[in-house]
Amino acid sequence: MRDLFATLPDDPPPLPPGYLEGVLTRGRRSVRRHRTATAAVWAVVVLVLTVLVVPGVPWPVRPAAPSTEPSLPDRFAGYSILTSTVASAPPGRAIALYGYGNGESFNMFQPLVVGADGDTYRRVDAMEERDRPSALLSPDGTRVLLGDERGATGDLILVDLTTGKRRSIPVGDPVGVRLLAWSPDGRHVAFSAAPLTNSGEFGSVNVVEAEVARTGALRLLDLSTGRSTEVPAMKPAWTAAFAPDSRRIAVQVGQVAHLIDLDGREYGTVQIPRGRELAAEVGWSPDGRFLATVPWIHEGPLNGTTGGDTGHHGTFLWKVGDVEFVPVTGSGTPPAPVPDVVQLLGWRSTGSVVIATIDAVGHVSLAEVQLDGGTRRTLARFDTGRTCELGMQSCQLFDLHLATGLLPDLTVRSAGRARRGPWPMLLNAVIGVVVLGSAYLLWRRTNASTRPRGRNGRPAW
Repeated sequence: MRDLFATLPDDPPPLPPGYLEGVLTRGRRSVRRHRTATAAVWAVVVLVLTVLVVPGVPWPVRPAAPSTEPSLPDRFAGYSILTSTVASAPPGRAIALYGYGNGESFNMFQPLVVGADGDTYRRVDAMEERDRPSALLSPDGTRVLLGDERGATGDLILVDLTTGKRRSIPVGDPVGVRLLAWSPDGRHVAFSAAPLTNSGEFGSVNVVEAEVARTGALRLLDLSTGRSTEVPAMKPAWTAAFAPDSRRIAVQVGQVAHLIDLDGREYGTVQIPRGRELAAEVGWSPDGRFLATVPWIHEGPLNGTTGGDTGHHGTFLWKVGDVEFVPVTGSGTPPAPVPDVVQLLGWRSTGSVVIATIDAVGHVSLAEVQLDGGTRRTLARFDTGRTCELGMQSCQLFDLHLATGLLPDLTVRSAGRARRGPWPMLLNAVIGVVVLGSAYLLWRRTNASTRPRGRNGRPAW
């Protein structure tokens, strides 16, 4: 090294005029460009994080405050994998509970609740954890009750939509469960239960429901105490509906609706026409005078005394029938039948009902029908376009329930942007990694482009 420096001239050649000033100017300009580019990169990072990630951060979410009047959106939002859960962001009271999705190529179904006070959509994660069993929505829209159709269960799960909390309600020895109806006052639930002959879990969620429909005995659950009482005479309990006073219940066994009180004492019967069944959950009119009946979903005997399968759970809304009314006391002129009905969902008043209907291309709508003249008004439509299974399939609807206690005061609101709650944490993490990684690569590229270049084109440092 010493020898190398010895070869250098004692007096180096003079620099060109203005060379030093030019180098300093270019250095300052390069530094400014570098700093400006770095600031721009980080500004983009902050903007992208704000737009993409902040909406998905699980901030504490308050349920929608109940408004003076519950409402129904005039159009239900489409399918979205970004919909949050009840546990993560409690939605408050709901106007509807339903299953939504398709399983043609991928099993992409969601059990959803929709807010009664805003365009709030949430997945009922407790149902997803139990492989989406059938469930009931309380009349006031604040709770969901579900069983377990993967096999026999020792408890029911009560989900509070205002807090996201769950409550386990024991039912004794493990049995197959088929939920039937919720009383208007919200205190009692009727369900059918039976030991299962097949041990272990079933591959199809419909097996439990069908077996219990053949052999299940009626049980009445008091939600205030958590105790359920069996009514062994009501077997097999096929379908049920509470009276408007919540102190009586009609239970169909074979082609007879047995009228009993909450202690299981029978005080009357109503003959159900052959080929028809009591409308599940909502079959008793608000004035107590009539029972609403619908056609069997499937023709053919299911057992020695009862007809086809009700098919409410796991069956898409597609089969059109009618609603006919039978007097409870054997007297009185029933209303005229209501045609073109896929499902009877509840009563707006003594003289009007809310139904689900379907058009020729498979689009499901909710409508209010006046019983005295048959006029109907469309209340809401479901988005059944090709938004399911990554846009490859149309969306299907099943297990539809309305908060029946909210229907008398129900209004219809113009649907706004769906509020689906915070995004899943995994998705937030993936987006964050992608954004930060892209920002780092952009910064590296920008930093390299602003460095002074030597004669070979490479950065000078």
